[in-house]
Amino acid sequence: MWWINKKDVLLDIASKTSNCIVYNKKSIEKSITKLKEIESIDRLFYAMKANFNPEILQIINEYGLGFECVSTGEIKHLYESIPNIDKKKIIYTPNFAARDDYIWAMSNQIMVTVDNLYPLIKWPEIFKNKEIMIRIDPGKGDGHHDHVITGGSFSKFGIPLSDVEQIIELSKKYNISIIGLHVHSGSGIKNISIWLDTAKKLLELSKLLNDVEIINLGGGIPIKEKLEEKEFDLCTFGKKLNNLKTSFKSIEMWFEPGRYIVGESGVITTHVTQTKQKDNYKYIGIDIGMNVLIRPALYGSYHEIVNLTKYNHKHTNQVSIVGPICESGDKLGENRAFPDTDEGDVILIANAGAYVSSMSSDYNLREKPKELII
Repeated sequence: MWWINKKDVLLDIASKTSNCIVYNKKSIEKSITKLKEIESIDRLFYAMKANFNPEILQIINEYGLGFECVSTGEIKHLYESIPNIDKKKIIYTPNFAARDDYIWAMSNQIMVTVDNLYPLIKWPEIFKNKEIMIRIDPGKGDGHHDHVITGGSFSKFGIPLSDVEQIIELSKKYNISIIGLHVHSGSGIKNISIWLDTAKKLLELSKLLNDVEIINLGGGIPIKEKLEEKEFDLCTFGKKLNNLKTSFKSIEMWFEPGRYIVGESGVITTHVTQTKQKDNYKYIGIDIGMNVLIRPALYGSYHEIVNLTKYNHKHTNQVSIVGPICESGDKLGENRAFPDTDEGDVILIANAGAYVSSMSSDYNLREKPKELII
């Protein structure tokens, strides 16, 4: 974790700001470099919903990655952040989007992914004589919480395999070239076999569609969430994927990592506001809450939280770290080992580079943290 070696720098930043999200540029670059070393990955597209900070987008662009956008608003923001960006570096993967969104994207020569039969049945004129990708639901997904599993009947995403025959008929009827098969099974998928099983399904499916030249496995590569955890074995993952791909040499393998690229790069620095004890429960209140970091309430996500002021002190207490938002669910970490903590101590929340700033809100009209890249 980079922030351990930058403790003094972060404490200095915290002395000058109430709350801040600090990103480490080298961490982003390191993650990108690791991904680019995997031979089986032909193209990388950054899922910009994870973090759309313009400076971060520019760093990622400098490394030659493309961008995966899920709304026309994201595409327009990308245009503003990276003027003159090559439109071939953008793919648009909407979900239940309006008809006009598809029209706008295609009129801008952006590759569109369709994840439902409805647009092809109801608006075929939009896609006639065009090249598209389709998002397939492989039948099951995986992830660290039900809300991040994006495969299976209970997920709103993707075209079920049972509808593929109808997709083929519609593509022939309207001369639609399906050049890519896209899938996204979930977030934080640690089991390599799930990745391989999904890739196998899409590669086999590509045999039924003459125009397929791309398999897009989406995102979901896990990051190291706890200090004692081992990192995901990218090397083994890459080798096994490469072995699978050798039988399909004409097909490119694409990925759309988001959290893997930026997740570990960001930390939140904030301050203790109050402490409280109720019976056997100890609470440490801090100056940001679920308005800034909603992932624990939304997904049950784990974020490492430390008292940076007293980083080397003994952990003598079991506490819950809570925010100032008027919701019972405003808990950022429960049953954490913590040192004796005082008002004003600097608290650091790790792995805040993805789905923190991009999901933050003005709830309770609390000011959002500043963002800084070091």
